[in-house]
Amino acid sequence: MAQAPESFREITVVAAVIRDEEGRVLMTKRPEGRHMGGLWEFPGGKIDDGEAPSQALMRELHEELGIEIVIQRPLTFAVHEEPDLRILLLFFDAQISGGEPHGYEGQAVEWVAIQDLPSLPTPPADAELIHLLANGYTLDPGRSDDLP
Repeated sequence: MAQAPESFREITVVAAVIRDEEGRVLMTKRPEGRHMGGLWEFPGGKIDDGEAPSQALMRELHEELGIEIVIQRPLTFAVHEEPDLRILLLFFDAQISGGEPHGYEGQAVEWVAIQDLPSLPTPPADAELIHLLANGYTLDPGRSDDLP
């Protein structure tokens, strides 16, 4: 097996799929000048050393959007690889339990109808979940036939 270059990084990121009462999904736009700047994504962020994924997600959404959340359940994961980087992205179904989302780091924040998600430019790691959502994956915890 080939050894990764010394500059190779592996990071784990958490993200939330948050829906409003109309069924729209909360999306944020990565600020220009950052890795994948200008792309729309499910809100979240990196897990700090020693931090549980759920703690990281609650912390990140509070810091970046000013909201408190309740995590409903894990949904799926994705892996994105670049020559010097591997990102493991963990997706969770969540609900806002306090606050109104605002982009405290300068990022745009929008509620997007599920049928409009595929038209957004997004990071590759978000694409499969967007495909599932746009094709009927309902996130209904009471249904066992959600997954393809």
